[in-house]
Amino acid sequence: MTFIRFRRTMGATLFSLTSLGAALSGCASQDDGDSYSVSVPVAAGQAMRLDHMISHVPGQAWRLTYRSADARNPKQLVRVSAEVLVPAGKPPVGGWPVLAWAHGESGLHLTCAPSVMGLGTVQERFYGPWLRQGFAIVATDYPGLGEPGEALLLNARSEGMSVLDSVRAAHERLPSISTTVLLSGHSQGAQAALAASAMAASYAPQLHILGTIAVAPPYLDAQGIQDLLHPRNPRSFSPVVPELLSLGASLAQADPSFDANAVFTNRALALMHDAANTCSSDFFPLVHRSGLTPATMLKPGADAVLAPALKWAEYPSLSLSTPVMIATGAQDLHSSPTEQRRLVNALCAAGTSVSHTTYGGASHSGTLPAVTTDAHSFARTLLAGQKPANNCPAQ
Repeated sequence: MTFIRFRRTMGATLFSLTSLGAALSGCASQDDGDSYSVSVPVAAGQAMRLDHMISHVPGQAWRLTYRSADARNPKQLVRVSAEVLVPAGKPPVGGWPVLAWAHGESGLHLTCAPSVMGLGTVQERFYGPWLRQGFAIVATDYPGLGEPGEALLLNARSEGMSVLDSVRAAHERLPSISTTVLLSGHSQGAQAALAASAMAASYAPQLHILGTIAVAPPYLDAQGIQDLLHPRNPRSFSPVVPELLSLGASLAQADPSFDANAVFTNRALALMHDAANTCSSDFFPLVHRSGLTPATMLKPGADAVLAPALKWAEYPSLSLSTPVMIATGAQDLHSSPTEQRRLVNALCAAGTSVSHTTYGGASHSGTLPAVTTDAHSFARTLLAGQKPANNCPAQ
C-alpha cells in the first residue's frame, strides 16, 4: 500500500501532476485501472483505487478514486476522487455510519481538489469531532477536480451523483463503512448534498439516507439568477464577480454552444480564462485586486445567454423524503439570507421537513463553524431514529 502526503499549495501551478501519477502508480494491487483496461463490467459507484493519506485525524485516511455517471452524458462514466476517513477502533454492528461531506467551491482546475491539496489543519479540525462521534467521512472532490475531466460548477446533478457514488465506492472497498448516510455540505457542497438527497432513492437505492445538513446553500431559481446577474451595487466589487467568472469558465469547458464573448467584456474574459487554471484561494483575491465590478464585467444582453445555461444549477427535486437542516449566516454575502429563505419556503411547499436556523453575525464561511453544535445534535437525533424539529408550517 502506498502512503501519500499531498502538499497544500496556494496555486494549482505549484502541484506536479507527474509526481501525483508516480505516487499513485506504486499501489497496483489497489488499482482497478480504467474502463479501457478492465474486462469486468464497469458501473457508477465502483471503486478504482485506494491509497493511504498521512493525516493527524483520530483514525485512518485514504484517497479513493471511483466511477460516477457523467451528468452531460449519462451513458458515460467519469473518474472521480474523494477523501475517506474512518474512526479509530472497532466499528459498530453494521459498520460506521457515514457523513457524506460535500465541500464548498475550491476552483476548477483538477489540482484544486481537497484530496490533492491534502488534509490541512482546517479540515482536520472539522473532521475530528465527527470521527470521534463515530462517523466515517466520505468527501468527494466532484468530477474534474482531482482527476482529469470537466468541472461542472454548480451542476446539481453532477455533484449529487458524485456524492452518492463516493459512498457506494467507499463501502465497496472498506466494508467497515456502512450504507447509513448523513448528507452534508457547505455552499456549493450544500447544493450537492440537497441534490444527492433528491436523487438517492432512484440513483443509489442501496443507501439509507438519514437526512441532510445544508450550510449556506445557493438557490438559483429565476429570482436567484436575476440577483446574480443584477446585484444591488453593480459598481462595487462583490462575490458575484469571481462567482460568475468561474461559472463562465466552467460553462465554456462543458458546453460548446456557450458564447463567453457574448457575456463578458474583454477585461473580464482574461480573468475568466484564469478561473480555469487557478484555485479559489488565489482566484478570488486576484479578481478583487483587478477592480472588476459587475458593471464592468458583463456585456448588455448577457442575461439571454447566461440564464438558460444556468439551468444546470436547478435542484432535481425539492420534495425530499428525509429531514433537512438549513443553516444560514445573517451576514452571508454569497448566498443571501433572502435567497436561502426562498429555498426553505420552496422545500416546505414541496412537503420536505426543514429545520432552519439563522446565525447572527455569521458570514458565508463563518456559518460552518457556527452550526457545529446544532449539526452534531441534528445528527444524533437522526441516528436515534427520532424526528428533528420542523420549522415548516403545518403540512
